[in-house]
This record gives sequence, structure tokens and C-alpha cells, in this order.
Amino acid sequence: MKLKLLSIIIFILCISLFLSLGFWQLDRAEEKDSIISLYQSRQQTDIEKLPSIKNKNIKELYYKNYRLKGRYINNVFLIDNKIKNKTPGFNVISPFKLKVSGEVILVDRGWIPMKGTRQDITKNFNYLNNLEITKNVQEIDGYIYPREKSYTIGEIFTDNSWPRLIQAVNFKEIAESLDLENEIINGVIFRLGKNNSFGFDREWKIIHMSSSKHLGYAFQWFSMAAALIILIFIYFVRKKDG
Repeated sequence: MKLKLLSIIIFILCISLFLSLGFWQLDRAEEKDSIISLYQSRQQTDIEKLPSIKNKNIKELYYKNYRLKGRYINNVFLIDNKIKNKTPGFNVISPFKLKVSGEVILVDRGWIPMKGTRQDITKNFNYLNNLEITKNVQEIDGYIYPREKSYTIGEIFTDNSWPRLIQAVNFKEIAESLDLENEIINGVIFRLGKNNSFGFDREWKIIHMSSSKHLGYAFQWFSMAAALIILIFIYFVRKKDG
């Protein structure tokens, strides 16, 4: 009797888990559709000049096209483990200081393929320490992309050389490494537009998993829940007949 009761409890718990995971995937699918819809609507707006960011509602800036005026700071970060067309590589991140406000925003200049080994990052990518991009005040176009703090195990930096290989975007640690704790803008990255100089592969993805994939995962979880319900039904029918 106790074994039977335990089996029923386990079945119910598993069904509840599978259903909750299925509904969670449905929520994620709806969220992804909302993001795509917001991106598409805000990309229809004209380019605006953005002299300052900190005093604005940051969420109102997401996915909008802006023109920033300022200077690049000659410290390049390479975000590791970025795969494109099955090729490993990095996203090139450069700080950009706004002329009017003095605020610093991280600019994603695009993707570059990996070459050589990680032990030779400084030598193989030394060309990224390009003083030409820091000489003059310039205007850059692109859009604001939300970027939450990434959680990693251990340090985000692999060494202290430049360009600096990092495992994830952590605004606090990046700001501390540049001594810009009071100037750097948290929570967003500026994705450089395709017509700007000093950029690389900028075929941006707004989301990394489509809503259709979430719907597929939801179907799998619901199917597993249904299968368990059928198994329980068969089990009790057989017990009754027996």
C-alpha cells in the first residue's frame, strides 16, 4: 500500500513538473515574440542624437536607433566563446566616452573569428589596439541593446593584457578595470551600425532562441505529462481488472 501511494505521489509530482515546464516555455515564447515586436517597431523610428543616457528611463531606449558623439577609449575587450557559422570567435567590445556628458557606454563592434591559440591572443589581435579610432571626436550610429549582468564562475578576465579576453560582460568588473566606476553605463550595450568605421561582422541577432523553439519544447513537456497520465490510467485499469 505504501509503495502504491509513493508511486502515485511520484507520478503526480512528475506530471506537475512537466506541466509547469511546458507553461514556462509558453511564457518564454510569448516573451520572445514581444521582444521581436518591440524591436521591429522601434527600428522604424528615425535616428536620434543621444548626448546623455543616465538621466533617462533606460528601458525606453531599448532597440532604438541613436547617434552618439564622442571618443573611443583604447581598451578592447574580446568576449570569448561566440560561435558563428560553426566557427569560434569573439565579440569586440570598446568603451566609448560621450562628449557632452562624459558617460561611457560599451560599444559592440561586431564579431571576429578566432585565430591561433588563446595563449597568443595579445599577439594575434594586437591590431585591435588601434590608436586611430581614439584620435578624434566622432559620431557613431547604432542601437541600444539590453544586456543583463552575466553570471560566471571565477574571474571574467583571463589576463591583464590588451586586448583583454573576457568570459562575459560584467559591467562592474569592466568599469573597475578601466577605473570608470562612476562613468560607465550599466545594463546596455551600443550595437554599432553596419555603415560605421572600425566595425566587424555585424549581423546582429535580437534573440538567440526563437519562439518556435520554445513552443517545440513546450510540446515535448506537455507530451511527457500526457504520457504519464496515460500510464497511470492504464495502471489503474489493469489493477481494477485484476
